[in-house]
Amino acid sequence: MRIGDKEYEILVRRQGEAVYSAFCPQLELIVRGTAHQQVEEKMKQLIMERVGKGENAATGEDQKASGTSIVGDAP
Repeated sequence: MRIGDKEYEILVRRQGEAVYSAFCPQLELIVRGTAHQQVEEKMKQLIMERVGKGENAATGEDQKASGTSIVGDAP
């Protein structure tokens, strides 16, 4: 994913039948959920929030509503 002149990788991994993780090494973010597309889209959203808008990641309420969880987070 490219924002401005920087490239952000999104690595998605399947763990078992219905557990997926997406990782962005440049921002040290990990998101978990139950579908590949779900975690990929949530990670894109978080990258845009962090880099594009310069804001912090989504609130805990937003994560609960989307069915995903942030496992790791950049300081």
